Amino acid sequence: MSRTAALTLAAVATFAAIGFQQHASAQTIAYDHRSTVLGDHLAGASELVRANGQFLKDEADAAETWTRVTAARDEIQYNRATYRHDVKRMETEVREQKADANRAKQQAEANAELAAALKLYESVQRGAGAWPTALTEARYAGSLATVSSLLRNWSPDHPSSDVYRAALATELGVLKARVNADPSLDFTSRVDAVRALKQLHQLAMMSPSEFPSHWEQRQFVMK
Repeated sequence: MSRTAALTLAAVATFAAIGFQQHASAQTIAYDHRSTVLGDHLAGASELVRANGQFLKDEADAAETWTRVTAARDEIQYNRATYRHDVKRMETEVREQKADANRAKQQAEANAELAAALKLYESVQRGAGAWPTALTEARYAGSLATVSSLLRNWSPDHPSSDVYRAALATELGVLKARVNADPSLDFTSRVDAVRALKQLHQLAMMSPSEFPSHWEQRQFVMK
């Protein structure tokens, strides 16, 4: 064998040894990473199972979170609706209470006006005539005498009541206009006189059924 051939064989052997060593190292590394066919298959299946399990867990967590969010949102909406309902109910109750109070006040005022008118009417029937001071002035004597005469002869449930009612309303209106136009009267005197005349006018316009049940109407002989 020549020297050249020997060197060639030695070189080939060296390269072969190096190649085998590198192949062995690569195989070792591959084994460490489960890169055999069976290892890769099992590793991939395991990773797939793990990933699928994590996905299902994430979905379950997301569903639970969404359920909680939805429940919380529904509760907030329910509380808002309940609050609005309560506010409207309270506002309605307040309005009704105010309306009831106003009606009660108006009714009390109307009852007081009627009671004052009946008291004045009965005083005239007895001949006393508890008139406000302003109406007793001499300049009103004629009109007041006419009104007093009509009141003494008027009875709400008498057949001729409508005739006297119309005449009384007319005379009361004339007298009230004179009082309102009288510059010599002070404010308080004018208010008292006008209020008394308005009370009598409202009394004259009432039907017999509108009079208080406890008030005993007396029949008077028409003069």
